[in-house]
Amino acid sequence: MKKQLRPVYTVFLLAGSLTAMAQAPDSSHIKGLKTVTVTAQKPIIRREIDRLIYDMQADPDSKGSNVLEIMRKVPYLSVDVSGNILLKGNTSFRILVNGKPSALLERDPSQLLRTVPASTIQQIEVITTPPSKYDGEGLSGIINIVTIKRKADGYNGTINLSEKFPANGPGAGASFALKSGKLGISAFGGASKSDRPHARNDMQRHSGGESPAYLEQEGDRRSGRKSAYLGTEISFEADSLHLLTAQFNISGDNSDGKGYLLSDLSNSHTTLQHYYLNNNDEGKGNSMDAGINYQITSRKNKNNLLTFSYRYATNGKDQDYQQTFTDTINYFNPGYRQYDNETFREHAAQIDYVRSFRKFSMEAGVKGIWRTNTSDYSYEYYQPSSGKFEPDPSSNRFNGNQDVFSAYNAYTFSTKKWDVKGGVRVEQTFMSAAFQSDSMHVHKQFLNVLPSLLINRKLTNNSSLNLGITKRLKRPNIYRLNPFTDKSNPSSESTGNPALQPTSITDFQLSYSWSGKMSVNAGISYSYNNNMFMEIAAFDTARYITRSTIENNVKGGGLALNYSINYPILRWLNLNINGNTVYISVKGEQNATAVKLNTWIHMVNTAIAARLDKGWRLNASLNVIGRNQVSLQAYANAMVSSSFGFNKELIKDRLSCSAAINNPFTQYRDNRITTNGILFTQDTRTQEYFRTVNMSLNYNFGKLRQGIQKNKRGIKNDDGN
Repeated sequence: MKKQLRPVYTVFLLAGSLTAMAQAPDSSHIKGLKTVTVTAQKPIIRREIDRLIYDMQADPDSKGSNVLEIMRKVPYLSVDVSGNILLKGNTSFRILVNGKPSALLERDPSQLLRTVPASTIQQIEVITTPPSKYDGEGLSGIINIVTIKRKADGYNGTINLSEKFPANGPGAGASFALKSGKLGISAFGGASKSDRPHARNDMQRHSGGESPAYLEQEGDRRSGRKSAYLGTEISFEADSLHLLTAQFNISGDNSDGKGYLLSDLSNSHTTLQHYYLNNNDEGKGNSMDAGINYQITSRKNKNNLLTFSYRYATNGKDQDYQQTFTDTINYFNPGYRQYDNETFREHAAQIDYVRSFRKFSMEAGVKGIWRTNTSDYSYEYYQPSSGKFEPDPSSNRFNGNQDVFSAYNAYTFSTKKWDVKGGVRVEQTFMSAAFQSDSMHVHKQFLNVLPSLLINRKLTNNSSLNLGITKRLKRPNIYRLNPFTDKSNPSSESTGNPALQPTSITDFQLSYSWSGKMSVNAGISYSYNNNMFMEIAAFDTARYITRSTIENNVKGGGLALNYSINYPILRWLNLNINGNTVYISVKGEQNATAVKLNTWIHMVNTAIAARLDKGWRLNASLNVIGRNQVSLQAYANAMVSSSFGFNKELIKDRLSCSAAINNPFTQYRDNRITTNGILFTQDTRTQEYFRTVNMSLNYNFGKLRQGIQKNKRGIKNDDGN
C-alpha cells in the first residue's frame, strides 16, 4: 500500500545553490537556499479489497456537521425522507464502532447519529461484501464508524456545541484520549435535547367491500426528547506480544408527547363513527454493553494472532400511552391505556486465529451468541362505573430465545496486481418463543452455509476493479417478533409476528474505483431475497380498521447502481456527487391474494464547497430523493432539500465555528405515505419543520504522539435488522 501524502511538503532546491558554490571564487556569491511550499489535498475516499473508506477528517464540512448529515456524501450510503440510513438502498445492515458492535446504535442509530459531531469521527468504512469472518446477518453489509485515533504519550480531544431551531434543539459532543506508558484510555460522548413544538398529521382512507366507507382524521402533536450517550475503550499493552482491551458503552433517552385527533368515518349517507381523541405518551430507552478482548501475538511473526473475546449487551424500551375520547358518535370507549416493556439481552464469546504464510494468510474462528428477548405488554380500559382503568385480558408476556453457533475459515492471496479473499461461514440457529398466558411454545432451528468471495484487480492510474459474491442472513429481532398490538390510533393497528423465520439474500457486486485528481467510485449489484419479511396491511371490514403485521411471504430481487464522484473543480472549489438507483421486483401475498411490486427508487446528493482566504469556507448541498418504497404496499412521497452554510476557522487547527440554513424557501414539508391494499387505499400525512438553522462551535485541544493500541480481532455481531 502506498503511503498517504501529507498535506504540506517543504522542498529545498539545493541543485542551483551547489552549482553556484562550485563556480564562485568566494562565499560572497553564494545564494541563499530557496523554500517552496507545495500543498496537496488529502484524499477523502479510498478503496480496499473488502471496503470503501470515507475520511471524515479530510472533509472540512465535518467541523460543523453531525455524522448523519455527512453520511449523505459517503458512497453506497443515503438517508431517506424520515432520516433512516440506507446502505445500497436497504435498511438491513449492521453498524459497528471501531470494528465492534455498540449498544449505542442497537435501537435507533439515526436518532443517535444526529447528535454525534462528525469532528469526533476519523472515518466511515462501508463493507458491502463482508468476508466470512463477519457474522452472516445484515443483508446489505456493514457500516464501521472509526473514532479519531489518538496519539500518545499525552492527551487530546474535541468539544462540539451546536444549536438547531425552531425544531430539534441544542446538543453537545466530545471525545477524549489519554495514554501513559502501557495504559491508554479513549472516550466519546454527548447529550442533546430535541423538541418539536408543532406537527400536524392527518389520514384519509377509502375502503370498499359490501359497505364502502371514507375515513378522515386530522390532528396536531408536539413532542420532546432528551438523550445522552457515552462510549469508552481502555487498552493495556503488557508487552509487545500481549494486549488487553475493554470497552463500555451506555446510552439513555426520555421522550414525551401530547396531541389531539379528530376522526370521522362515514359513507355516502350518514356518519358511521365520530370521536375527538386527546393523547399523552411517555417513553424511556436505555442500552449498555461491555466487552473484553485478549490478544496474543506470535514472537516469530507479528501477523500471527490469537484473540479471545467476550461481550455482554442489553437494551430496553418502556412505552406508556393514554388516550381519552369526547364528542363520540357510535364509539363507546371513553378511555384507554397501553403499556409495553421490551428488554433484550445478549452474551457472546468468540475465538479468532490468524496465520500468515509467504504468499497468503489464513484466518479461522468459532463463536457463540445467546440472546433473550422479553416483552411485557398490557392494555387497560376506562370503566365509567368504577371510575378506574381496568386490565384487558389480552395483556400478556412474551419470551423469546435465540442461540447462534458459528465457525468460519477464510484465505487471502495477494500479488502485485491481484487480491483474492475467499471463505465460508457456517451458522446454526436455535429459536424458541413462549407466552405466559398459555402453553403455546415455538421451537425452530436453522443451518446456514454462507460462502463469500472477493476479487480485486489493480489497474493502471490508481484504479481497480472489484468483484464480490456473498450470501447473507437476516434474523428477526425483538421489534419484529413482539406480538404486542399498538392501538394508539383506534383506526389502525400494528403488531409483530413471533413465528417469523430468518430470510436470506444472495448478492453479486461489480465495482470500479479510480483515484486521481478526481475520485470516482461506481458499482452495480444484483440481490435476490428468499422468504423476506415485510409489513403487510389488510382491511378489517367488520371493524373498519387497517391491521398491519409482518410476514415471511415476500421474495424477489433488486438491481442497483451506486455512484460517487469527488472532483476539485478548482484549487479552492470542490464538488461531491453521491447517489444510487435501484430497480425492485418482488411479490408476496395478502389474504392468499398475490401482490406484486415493480418500481424504481433513486436518491442523489450533490454538495459543493469553496475554500476562501482567512479560514473561510462556504458550502451548499442539494438532496433529491424520489418516491421511496417503504413496504410491499406503501410508498413515501419524493423530497428535494437544500442547505447553505459556512465554516470559519478562528484559531488554526483549534477553534472553528459554522452555521447553516436548511431549506430556506420552505417552512414546512408534508411527509406522505400512501398504502394500497385489497379493499382500501390509505394516505397518511405528517407535517415537519423543513426550514431550520444550525449553529456549531468546535474546539480541539491537546497533543499526543503515539496511537493507542487496539485489538485486531474482537466480537463483531454483524447482524443488521
